[in-house]
Amino acid sequence: MNTGTNFREVLKKNSRKTVIVLILFVLIYLIVGLIIDIVIQSSIYHGYYSVGTLFVNLVTFNIIPYATIIFCFVAIVSIAITLFFHNRIMMVGTEYKEITSDNQSTMLEKQIYNIVEEMKIAAGMQYMPKIYIINANYMNAFASGFSEKNAMIAITVGLAQKLSRDELQAVLAHELSHIRHGDIKLTIIASVLSNLMLMVIDMLFWSAIFSSNSRDNRDERGGNQLMLIVMILKFVLPLITVLLMLF
Repeated sequence: MNTGTNFREVLKKNSRKTVIVLILFVLIYLIVGLIIDIVIQSSIYHGYYSVGTLFVNLVTFNIIPYATIIFCFVAIVSIAITLFFHNRIMMVGTEYKEITSDNQSTMLEKQIYNIVEEMKIAAGMQYMPKIYIINANYMNAFASGFSEKNAMIAITVGLAQKLSRDELQAVLAHELSHIRHGDIKLTIIASVLSNLMLMVIDMLFWSAIFSSNSRDNRDERGGNQLMLIVMILKFVLPLITVLLMLF
């Protein structure tokens, strides 16, 4: 068995998955925006245009698709934020310390750093991932990063203290394998984009509910259509995002 070839195939496969999921999420964002644009324009023109005509006018920019543009902007900004600030996003809400070669103050920190360094050399990685220890009693460990150069590993004090050195080595090796195989970037992109999408849908849902009370009779039909679309999206999109996360 040629393990080198298999490893390269794994990297290619994970890269393809990342691109596919990224494209699918962007398409979902655009479709949601376009649906909302069609409903809004239908309420404005009161049946003057058919849905097909509105679709053509929106995609050809004869009618400016404001919602689609906004959703596209949100998707692009979300991807950019994920690319540049994924480490901070992953550590939000935690009390943590970065462990370096110079600031190890306890035996536990030294042990964690030494194990990661050993695994990094054994795996043939060119760059040492950043190491964070989270001051929390719950048991958890995770990795993040789009490449070996900007990768990180985090582990809670609660987990590190309960494991033997061999068990700790196994956990850290598992997290390093995510970085080495390039599959962690798929998880990051899917997690951030899916959560942002669900936040947007929740905002649309509550906005539609609150605006329904102040809507006049002329806009009632279009408003009801918009409410129906938002409700469908609120229940369907979580299922779609779960499927993409499982992918």
